[in-house]
Amino acid sequence: MASTCPPFAFSAKYYSAVGGSCVRKSSFFEGKAVLNQGVGYSVILGFGAFFAVFTSFLVWLEKRYVGSRHTSEWFTTAGRSVKTGLIASVIVSQWTWAATILQSSNVAWEYGVSGPFWYAGGATIQVLLFGVMAIEIKRKAPYAHTVCEIVKARWGTAAHLVFLTFCFLTNIIVTAMLLLGGSAVVNALTGVNIYAASFLIPLGVIVYTLAGGLKATFLASYIHSVIVHVVLVIFVYLVYAASSELGSPTIIYDRLLEVASKSRVCQEPLSHDGQSCGPVSGNYKGSYLTMLSSGGFVFGIINIAGNFGTVFVDNGYWVSAIAARPSSTHKGYLLGGLVWFAVPFSLATSLGLGALALDLPITASEASHGLVPPATAIALMGKGGSILLLTMLFMAVTSAGSSELIAVSSLCTYDIYRTYINPDATGKQILRVSRGVIFGFGCFMGLLAAILNKAGVSLGWMYLATGVFIGSAVLPIAFMLLWRKANAIGAILGATIGCILGIITWLSVASVEYGRVDLYTTGRNAPMLAGNLVSIISSGTIHAVCSFLWPQNYDWDTTKQITMVEKEKSDLSVEEFKEEKLIKAKAWIVKWGIGLTIVIVILWPLLSLAAGRFSKGYFTFWAIITIAWGTIGSAVIIILPITESWKTIQSVLIGMFTNDHLMEKIEELNSKLHTIILAIPEAERVYLMEKEKAKKKDESEPDGLIVPA
Repeated sequence: MASTCPPFAFSAKYYSAVGGSCVRKSSFFEGKAVLNQGVGYSVILGFGAFFAVFTSFLVWLEKRYVGSRHTSEWFTTAGRSVKTGLIASVIVSQWTWAATILQSSNVAWEYGVSGPFWYAGGATIQVLLFGVMAIEIKRKAPYAHTVCEIVKARWGTAAHLVFLTFCFLTNIIVTAMLLLGGSAVVNALTGVNIYAASFLIPLGVIVYTLAGGLKATFLASYIHSVIVHVVLVIFVYLVYAASSELGSPTIIYDRLLEVASKSRVCQEPLSHDGQSCGPVSGNYKGSYLTMLSSGGFVFGIINIAGNFGTVFVDNGYWVSAIAARPSSTHKGYLLGGLVWFAVPFSLATSLGLGALALDLPITASEASHGLVPPATAIALMGKGGSILLLTMLFMAVTSAGSSELIAVSSLCTYDIYRTYINPDATGKQILRVSRGVIFGFGCFMGLLAAILNKAGVSLGWMYLATGVFIGSAVLPIAFMLLWRKANAIGAILGATIGCILGIITWLSVASVEYGRVDLYTTGRNAPMLAGNLVSIISSGTIHAVCSFLWPQNYDWDTTKQITMVEKEKSDLSVEEFKEEKLIKAKAWIVKWGIGLTIVIVILWPLLSLAAGRFSKGYFTFWAIITIAWGTIGSAVIIILPITESWKTIQSVLIGMFTNDHLMEKIEELNSKLHTIILAIPEAERVYLMEKEKAKKKDESEPDGLIVPA
């Protein structure tokens, strides 16, 4: 194999003979954009403008033909009556970050089949388990607007300020990840200036979120989800069925064995430092085709710990739970979690493994910046693949970005303005502040991404470090709604001390293991694992000990007293809020949430370990699961919201294209007036007199004069 050039016929285009040596390309992109800048600006500004106009139009249609009242309550809670399908779609969209599309394929490129599994499994269980919290909100704080409102009602001002800080930090970190990934890929594919991309991507999001609030975000999230899942299915079928270069699990299996062969020569210039070549360190038999991967397993633990923070401490998930109708909450989160699993699992098992099977000369730096999926898309489809991937990424970034805007807006509005500045704020004042914050934070998003890009922070580093910073707030927030003994002092000490201990551990391990502390060493697996685990475990331990020593014995009376700013007419029946119905829903989500968590992160990996290095048949079975989960999940998340909202869609269409609906309303009004006149004879006499006066007045007025221009 040392004497042949290229080593593999299928990757000949990435090798060349130079001076008697076989030389591999030093990187896939080589600093060159695949598309011109015009395409980049068209996607960013064109899609941004389209969604700003289209989503605002949908919100207007609902207001005009369905009768939605655009109050401050509606703006931040969408009327608290969103159904299962749309909630699930929102969860999928909200949880589909730039990292979901990009980082998942990076870990596939790094660890093989275990990478996509641990990315998907390690970030699905939090959504499944959050369904329990979503039901508890309906039971214990039915009129809350944010998670921090509940903290203040239970634990007071000091705890409120501590957790408000953690919530803001979470929103800032998530926003940073969205724009870091988005701007890096836009820059790599189109050459658009990375700082310009950081500022331009949020523009369209700001406009439609300003216009329609949470409902606009939900509607946009659904449209974005549809596009993301259509592109997902295209890529999955392309890699495993349609591509002339790959096109079947058998070919991919054979290629993955070849590229990781122990006999492969990986010295310069046949391969360069940081490129995938030969056996995988830490994997069973050096193979990409095994779940026995120490690196993949460590990543899975970091992923699980870190993502509890980005779900439980992100106010966006609490806002979505608050917006859901009680009977839809638990089902929406469970369905959303299961459908979302397909996005990183199916996409990375396709594009991530596809990059390896094609022997693409991707470097570790390109991979850490999220460039594995675009590289595979370009290799298989050329410019068309890069446009598809760019569209998919833009959908993910803007959809999750709008959710972060609403999350920050509701925190500033209800937890700062209404709590500390103007407790008697009217609905109009609340609405004005909400919109001001959305605009302000939207501009800040761009500035933050520009600063982080300048500092050299990558998407991969930020993703792994998240749990170190915010993981300490997870268990205290969970205890707040689940444990009556949990006290305020334990919550404050657990969150703050846990965070400090996590950061100290993280930096200490980096220093001891690698002899220095910088972006490279702190981004390695061992420091990240230690920091994430210490942060989340120490905080829960501190809070639990304090609560056992000085139990609060709380009854949730004060959280039930949280009030709405404006009373709204609700179309929800009283049945929806009955305690026995909510307890039954909680039992259902506990059973299915915990059951599926055990299946995904314990049973599935254990059963796969027995396979060792996958046989061709086992890998084919794995690929079939990938294709089926992606296809069925996509179909469900596209069709269910439409079927559930069909009556509303019909009302809008009738209102837009016929006068039948209007005539029904007029006839109903005439019937009511006739009944009133029959009941009060005097009313008819007054009406006839007024009618006669109006007639005489019309007759006495001269015809209107036509004035020449």
